[in-house]
Amino acid sequence: MDSEMQILHVDDEASIRDLTKTFLERQDQQFSVETAPSADKGLEKLNDRPPDCIVSDYDMPGMDGLEFLQTVREEYPDLPFILFTGKGSETVASDAIAAGVTDYLQKSGGSEQYDLLANRIHNAVQARREATRAERQEQLMRLTEFAGDTGGFEIDIEAGEVLMTDGAHRLSGLHTNTTLSTDEAIDLYHPEDRADIRQALDRACQTGEQTQGVFRYQHPDGEQRLVDIIFTPSKSNGNTPTIRGAIHDITEKRQRQEQLDSEQRFINQALDALEDIFYVIDTDGTLRRWNETACNVTGYSDSELDGMLAIETLPEDEHEKFSTAIETVLTDGEATVEADLLTADGERLPYEFDGARLTDDNGEPTGLVGIGRDLTDRRQQEQRFQALVEESNDLISIIDADGVFQYQSPSMERLLGYAPEKTLGESAWEFVHPDDRSALTEAFNRGVADPDANPVTVYRARHADDSWRWMEGRGNNQLDNPAVEGYVVNSRDITKRKEREQELERANDLMSSMEQLADIGAWEYDPASDTVILTDGGRRLYGTDPDASLTLEEALDAFHPDDREHLADRLDTCLETGEPYEAEVRLTTPNGERRWLAARGERVTDDTSDEIVRGYIQDITEQKQRKQELQTQNERLDEFASIVSHDLRNPLQVANGWVELARQECESGRIDDIAQALDRMDALIDNLLTLAREGKRVDQPEPVALADVAEISHEIAYAEETLLHLETSQTVEADRSRLQQVFENLYRNAAEHSGESVTIRVGEMNGGFYVADTGPGIPESEREAVFEAGYSTNEEGTGFGLRIVKQIIEAHGWEIAVTESEQGGARFEITGVETVN
Repeated sequence: MDSEMQILHVDDEASIRDLTKTFLERQDQQFSVETAPSADKGLEKLNDRPPDCIVSDYDMPGMDGLEFLQTVREEYPDLPFILFTGKGSETVASDAIAAGVTDYLQKSGGSEQYDLLANRIHNAVQARREATRAERQEQLMRLTEFAGDTGGFEIDIEAGEVLMTDGAHRLSGLHTNTTLSTDEAIDLYHPEDRADIRQALDRACQTGEQTQGVFRYQHPDGEQRLVDIIFTPSKSNGNTPTIRGAIHDITEKRQRQEQLDSEQRFINQALDALEDIFYVIDTDGTLRRWNETACNVTGYSDSELDGMLAIETLPEDEHEKFSTAIETVLTDGEATVEADLLTADGERLPYEFDGARLTDDNGEPTGLVGIGRDLTDRRQQEQRFQALVEESNDLISIIDADGVFQYQSPSMERLLGYAPEKTLGESAWEFVHPDDRSALTEAFNRGVADPDANPVTVYRARHADDSWRWMEGRGNNQLDNPAVEGYVVNSRDITKRKEREQELERANDLMSSMEQLADIGAWEYDPASDTVILTDGGRRLYGTDPDASLTLEEALDAFHPDDREHLADRLDTCLETGEPYEAEVRLTTPNGERRWLAARGERVTDDTSDEIVRGYIQDITEQKQRKQELQTQNERLDEFASIVSHDLRNPLQVANGWVELARQECESGRIDDIAQALDRMDALIDNLLTLAREGKRVDQPEPVALADVAEISHEIAYAEETLLHLETSQTVEADRSRLQQVFENLYRNAAEHSGESVTIRVGEMNGGFYVADTGPGIPESEREAVFEAGYSTNEEGTGFGLRIVKQIIEAHGWEIAVTESEQGGARFEITGVETVN
């Protein structure tokens, strides 16, 4: 098992290959590393001589690491293969596992990654060799058992001769014609056992009693066997003493017993490693077996649990429930019960106990085996959920899979006028406007079928006064969540918003009519006369003379050939079906000017009852150009981010590796300076990537509870020295992920510039909210500069944190300013925020 381990490392980066080879061969003298620059080259080396383990990158030109793995598995299904990649994601990891990868490790800075890689290589190769060895031993054991392992013998004490049966000859490996003296037979055993064999013979002769012993037999083929010998004294030919006996090869039996003992120890260790309580209970309710967790949780020792009734580990008020559960398991085969566990010091812990029946060969119950799970975290989650629901301004409803109300939040009475408890057990659809039930039930069924769907539906709910309120409902499937066990619907009253939308729609209709009557871009097509009439605005966009008239063909000829046929088809469809159309098309004026137009048309009936098409056109050339410029800018930003991510991070990782090697080979304070500089470069790259990739984009704004995001951000901002006070109940329309970045950066900024513990307050203000701290504050002369990229008063800071904050704020359409807090620290005021509640 200590022989050399051949490793094939495949990576398209030469510097990474050299660094990895150096570290691995230094880490373990058994390692011999061969490298390849691509998967194809790796396959060539694999065909020449398979290594003991393959280590491969994922993101490589040509065949990537996952395709390489799949190709290797076709020929070598058991060869250890470790994916060692700088591109990590849940999708890559999942695909690698599905393809049979042995291990998955993501590259990172520092030498510790190579220590971890070396350990996983060693374990993988060792495990494969052990498995091969175990398989061979198992085959040998089966052959040995088949050959037989028992024989008989007789010893004539006076003559000193030994007679053996065929079985004894076969077991001893001696020819059937072989005859032995007593001394010659004893000499076949291990030197240290020979005196014990003579003593057993003498005792049998002297006492006339049977003796027995286990001895080591030295087989002629050099193998040592363990045999169990029984010596039985008897008389033959008068008083001549004779010893008859049996020899039994117990080598395999002893090995199996040792294996069973080892497996039992393994099982015991596995059970002791469980975080849950494992237990076995007799039919009389007595504890028969338990794991170490049971002792750790209850506080009882093994000796105290031995012989204790299982119900004695529970409070008295839980005895009847638990005893009933035991009877159910013994009768029906299984049961689950929730009950408090009572520790030795009197503490009650919420637990869930699952039990399954144990039976004998006749199917009769002999006891039960079970698992006890701590419900403390789940109960706390339930309490948090309950508190969140009780405090919500929205209507929180929980319905079962049949659409029946199981819970209503207190806001039910304020929003719809019903006492919450009065609606429980009622069908949810009875409270929905008949015209909206179909859409709402379809969304509900979709959410039940797909827990990740979380559908949003607008519907009308019946008020207790028989009026209808517009609601926006967001579904969340929690049917499988033990803390909820239902389908959660968060409904928000949007009646006022709907009224505003309807007013806006009426205003838009009026404006549309005005635009059609004006001469800024209206047109009309009469199929009967094949004439297109343009207003002054329309002729100006077309670039035609004021007195010019156009046929449909002439009007269409002005458009780009790729748009002409499409526009004609849409116009025909409009005339045939009455379906209005909208399209963006390219037009070339008579003087060669090219324009993008937004065109809309709809079928109407004129005064003579003939069907015509009317519409308008609008010049959107500038918008298209801006969109193209933005697309070009985004492509450049993506290219920049790719260069930073790949072409800078790989050399930076290599530099970090060589710094670690240099630190091992020499002592110099300059090495620490270099390491600090590399760490700062890494931080700068992270911030540059954030600026480049995120930009001023806000994706999918939604109603966000400000306090929830502020609290979650504090938990993950690694700012342990800060104390957070929340003084807001606002709900705002925002991109939750980007808003979380704002809070995290502001928390880190307060922690980095305070030097010691600092208190942070998040509170409401007119038109928005603020984040204030008790730190040293920001001088008035520097308050504008703090938002500039690269500005920082902290030597270890990157100067991008507050720049990112301002960029996110502006992307939401908000504004941010810095003032002084009441305690003299910094106060960041975010305004222009539209609250939902």
